[in-house]
Amino acid sequence: MQIMDVARFQSAYPAWLDAARPLLEAKDWGAAFKAGYPFPTNEESPWAPLAKPLAQCRVAILTTAGLYVAGEQPPFRAADIEGDWTLRELRDDQPLDKLAIAHDHYDHARALEDLACVYPHARLQELAAQGLIGGLAPTHFSISGYCTRPDQVVEHALPQVVQRLKIERTDVLLHVPV
Repeated sequence: MQIMDVARFQSAYPAWLDAARPLLEAKDWGAAFKAGYPFPTNEESPWAPLAKPLAQCRVAILTTAGLYVAGEQPPFRAADIEGDWTLRELRDDQPLDKLAIAHDHYDHARALEDLACVYPHARLQELAAQGLIGGLAPTHFSISGYCTRPDQVVEHALPQVVQRLKIERTDVLLHVPV
């Protein structure tokens, strides 16, 4: 199954970037993306029904909040006009007060007030304690929600996520878009 037509995107992207660069540098993202951005289209949706009850499933989180472990991981390149397609792994036992946000495209006020709105780790722990989910995976994931290069996400970041999910026998990936 093909998530996106990478070759089509990669052939159209350079012309869009050249044309949109002044708008991106001026932080006029709406106009930049209306200026012919080659939005990927998904002809197929990957769907895999659960093979067992949710109460027996190991769950991981994928947030697009741009979270990283301060002092241990590099922050996302939030100010880059193309965004950042790289991935940060977050240990399940990671103290939440060590997480920082590197994402310039949303107001952090609510996330700083209650991290659960972008990274519902504590809520999932509660669900596991109640027996509603089987437990949490050892590793969770963060990417920056602003990235003009979905081809790089598909070719580099997502395979890392899939590999880790398989190694850790994770059944469910909860995507938290920001």
